[in-house]
Amino acid sequence: MDRILVLGATGYTGRLVAQALETLGRPYLIAGRNQHALDELSASLRSRPEVRIADVGDSSSLSHALGGIKAVVNTVGPFRRLGLPVVRAAVDLGVHYVDTTGEQTFQMQVYDELHRRAIATSCTVITGAAFEYTFSYLGAALLHERCGPLLTVSSYHLAGSFQPSVGTAKSAVGMMGEEFLAFREGRLAPMPSPWRPRRVLFPGEREAFWAVPFPGGDAVMLPLDIPTLQAATSHVLLPQWPARVLSLVGIAQPYLRSLLGDELLRRAEDAVSRLRADPAPEQQRGARWMVFVHGQSPSGSHLCCMQGLDTYATSGATAALTAVWLADGRARDAGVMTTGKALPAVEFLDALAPFGVRWELR
Repeated sequence: MDRILVLGATGYTGRLVAQALETLGRPYLIAGRNQHALDELSASLRSRPEVRIADVGDSSSLSHALGGIKAVVNTVGPFRRLGLPVVRAAVDLGVHYVDTTGEQTFQMQVYDELHRRAIATSCTVITGAAFEYTFSYLGAALLHERCGPLLTVSSYHLAGSFQPSVGTAKSAVGMMGEEFLAFREGRLAPMPSPWRPRRVLFPGEREAFWAVPFPGGDAVMLPLDIPTLQAATSHVLLPQWPARVLSLVGIAQPYLRSLLGDELLRRAEDAVSRLRADPAPEQQRGARWMVFVHGQSPSGSHLCCMQGLDTYATSGATAALTAVWLADGRARDAGVMTTGKALPAVEFLDALAPFGVRWELR
C-alpha cells in the first residue's frame, strides 16, 4: 500500500488524523519539528508509525519528509503563513495534497499559483478537507449531479457546542486581516454583512436557526468546479444572541482590516497560543454538527443535509479518508479542486458512516 504522511501530527488536528488512519488500517508516517513529541506520539499509536522531521520553513526537510509518499495531510497552520511551502513541495514531487484549512484567501492562493503545476505533475490538491468545507463541497456536488445544473448554492453550518482549538483560533484571528468574499451574480464580491442575522427553518427540522454569513471556501472554490453557478455563499448557524454579536463583528471587520497590520495580527496569534488551550475530548464528544446545503436549479429548490457528532473527530476522519482515496488513485482529475469534484460524493459520504456521518436529500 502506498503510504500517507501526516504533517503536524503532534498538533490537535494532526493527532485526530492519525487516529482516523489507525481506524482505517492504513500505513502512514508522522512528521513535524519536534523529534521527542513525535516519538512519544508514535509509541502511543497501535501501528507505531515511522517518524520524519520536517520544518515548513526548510524546503530540503520538506522534500525529504515527502520522499516515497503518495499523499500528505497538512495540518500546520495558520495556513496563510505556513501553508504554501508545503503545497509547493508536494506538487513539485507529484504527491497528492490534503489540508484542513478554513482560510478562504489561502485557498485562492493555492489555486492561482499551483493549479496548472498540479495538472502537469498529475497530482490532486484538496484544500479545506475538514468539517468547515468538505460537507458543503460534497453536498453541492451531490445536488449538481442529481438535481442540477446548479445555479445557486448556499451552505449553512451548525457546530453545536463547538470549542475552537488553538490552531483554529489563530487562523480566525489571521482572517480578520483579509477581505471576506462571496460569489454573487457570477463574480467574486465583498461578502454582505447584514445588520441582523436571518432566521431560517429547514424542511424536516423543528427548530429554527439564525444564519450569519461567513467567508467560506464555497465562494472561491465551487464556481471553479461548477461552471453554471451564479452565486455561492456560506453561513454559520447560531442561537439568536450570539448570531447578533457575530453580525456586528462582520460589519466591523472591513474597518478592522484597515487598521490591522501583519505585525499586530502576528502578536494577536501569539497571544492566542499563550491564552487558549485545546478543547478536552469530553468537550467535543456528543456535540452535534449539521451542514445544510441548499441549491437552486432549473428543476427547483433542493436541500442536502449532513450530520454527525464531534466536529474535530469528523475533520480528522474526513482528511484521513480523503488522503487514502487519493493515494489509492481514486481522484477523478488532477489539479486544485474541491472534494466533490475529485471524489464521488455519495460513495465518500457513505464511507464516512463508520465515523458517525449521516446524510439525506430533502
